[in-house]
Amino acid sequence: MKITLVNPPNPDPPPSYYGPHYGLSLLGAILERAGHAVSGRDFDLWREDAMLAQLPAVLRVEAPDLVGISCLSSNRHIVLRLADVVKRLSPKTTVVVGGPFATIEPGFLLDRCRADLVCIGDGEETLRDLVEALAAGRSVARVRGLALRRGKAARRTRSREPFLAVDSLPYPAFHLFDVARELERHRRPEAESLAGPVSAAGRRCLAMHSALMVLGSRGCVYRCLFCPMSRFRGPVRRHSPEYFVSMVEHLCRTYGQRHMVFGDNYFTLDQDWAAEIAGKILERRLSLQWICMTRPDSVSPGLLRKMGEAGCREIAYGLESGSPKVQRLIGKRMKLERVRPALEATREAGISSTLMLMVGNPGESRRTVRETAALCSRLEPDRVLVHTTKVYPGTALHDIARRQGVIPPGFYDQDGHQAPPYTGEHSLAELKSLKEMLPPRTLYLRAGAGCVNGCCGLRKPPAAPRPAPLDRLLALASLRAERVVLGGGEPFLRKDIPDILEKGRTLQMHGLWFYTTARPFAGPASRRSLMGGLLERALREDVARGVVVPLFSDDPKEHDERSLVSGALLQTRLGMTRWRNAGGDLHAWAHLTRGNVGRLAGWVQWMADHGVSKAAFLFGGSPACWGAVPWKDLPGMLEAARALEALLPRAGSLGVAVSAFGIPECLLPDDKVPHEESRCVFDETLPPTGEPVALGALRRERFKEKPRACRECGANDLCEGVWRGYLALAGDEEFHAVG
Repeated sequence: MKITLVNPPNPDPPPSYYGPHYGLSLLGAILERAGHAVSGRDFDLWREDAMLAQLPAVLRVEAPDLVGISCLSSNRHIVLRLADVVKRLSPKTTVVVGGPFATIEPGFLLDRCRADLVCIGDGEETLRDLVEALAAGRSVARVRGLALRRGKAARRTRSREPFLAVDSLPYPAFHLFDVARELERHRRPEAESLAGPVSAAGRRCLAMHSALMVLGSRGCVYRCLFCPMSRFRGPVRRHSPEYFVSMVEHLCRTYGQRHMVFGDNYFTLDQDWAAEIAGKILERRLSLQWICMTRPDSVSPGLLRKMGEAGCREIAYGLESGSPKVQRLIGKRMKLERVRPALEATREAGISSTLMLMVGNPGESRRTVRETAALCSRLEPDRVLVHTTKVYPGTALHDIARRQGVIPPGFYDQDGHQAPPYTGEHSLAELKSLKEMLPPRTLYLRAGAGCVNGCCGLRKPPAAPRPAPLDRLLALASLRAERVVLGGGEPFLRKDIPDILEKGRTLQMHGLWFYTTARPFAGPASRRSLMGGLLERALREDVARGVVVPLFSDDPKEHDERSLVSGALLQTRLGMTRWRNAGGDLHAWAHLTRGNVGRLAGWVQWMADHGVSKAAFLFGGSPACWGAVPWKDLPGMLEAARALEALLPRAGSLGVAVSAFGIPECLLPDDKVPHEESRCVFDETLPPTGEPVALGALRRERFKEKPRACRECGANDLCEGVWRGYLALAGDEEFHAVG
């Protein structure tokens, strides 16, 4: 028989390409081994209309007897339309739908499209038996693991047990899809090669954007509520290390590909198995670079060293929450005391770490998010992914959400591709507020005109290594953080600012910000036009996102030399009308002083008038160690705290989000005014060596200390303490323990 396997478009495609659809490639290999003619079409990164326009030619040229379509919940409506178009253009072609959503909702698909059959569960034996039955003219009703129509109703055939003989399978037939072209098209050679190994410790984030994904196992022993495995009752099935490494070697030789994703849900569930795989990779000298995913309480220093030697470059650790309560409620049951040692051992093994977190699981609250932030504040992962908990079909959480009305009847008839957030315990606004307590990383990179690429606050040692070029630091920053701020001076006075923006475009950066006085925008008209045009294009192409402007006075006429922002410039709305009209955001770092602390309401009114959407009020230094007010010019910290708290109603009415920096929570609780220190626990700066420095650790170790009251304080885990310079002048009488 002639069979065409189709991976439909993904409505929300990922930024990385990890090869063709693994399941379809495996099914294609099985059918080829059985003697059938198989072709594949991977439309994953296509638009739906482009796929449908291509479909008549595909059916005309290949004339398939059977079309197999993979279905996820996110592309279910695309699959419905695809199946109908295939049946309309080629009525005699048998259309079979399989995949995760098809397994969970076979009746939904059969009721709403002209597909003939739905494959339920593992398809290796089911599809092979189905094709043999069709080829022989036998009834498909005897094939186990199917759903089919009988009149107007959907009926299931006998169920099929999970497939156990995984080592009997052929290697996935990636050749059915245009894998070589796609792998090359999605490479990010600029970022991956420029970033390079930046220190002896190898602390860098590989973040592969083009690789082949392979699976060594199926299933999991845990039943986390949010995971499809929470409803799977079969055993964990693993390839033998010999089979798995032989498959990897075959793929390396066949496709000349040395980047691999070991896509197991839980790669080190059996640490001996993982170690044997690493050992065989070394024995065969495969020269791989690979990434994997596991739990931080399921690794050891010895295993990590061996994995690093075998080419492991990044491990994604599923932590989800740092709260014991949430861990218990979601079924994760992590040994949290093992998280920090695991990430330290990962770093020592020369492997990058990605920390995966979720906000909004059952049992989540401000307290549990703070517990997560406190645990993470000393972890220093290379990359951080923070997501709001979503409800996916087939999970235990889906059952809970359906009972609570989060998933109402008829929900999947809506033509939307996004899984809904879990709102069984919090509204969408409350979930947003909780997620804002754990924002993604911001990386600050000094790139001012005439400065050495480094970090204010870090003195260069006498024998410091030669600074890395800015393009290399940009590449590393693009792999480590979603938000990168260039500053530490005036970046827009650099002659190479067009090159920087072009480099950001090449590196596919999407969150580039600038710390700027905006003075360049008040220069000659020709320069204003040039800068405005450059930034407008950067915004339009989703490279740049916004600017941060430092302010030292509430009166534009009284700005001192540190600010460099003239009153005339501010009167013209910071000279950035084109920026904001193009969608750019404008934030302010407002330094508190004795002179302005009593006039904050007027200051925030002025900011609102000039387009500022967020104002961080800074006491002492700044989050990036760029710019500071002398200790003698500061107001009392308690006075500043009361002034900020009193400002909130006014700021809220003006639409300006207010946060604080440098004031401990005993004087200004985070639930009243968000604190940069207790929320931005992943933020870093990038000195000239290219070795990232965690800003929280830098402040704790070099600039702050904890007063006596901190020892008994309930907020101690997240509090960085108080500026030493302020304590030396004012003492510690203002501070007290909180519950």
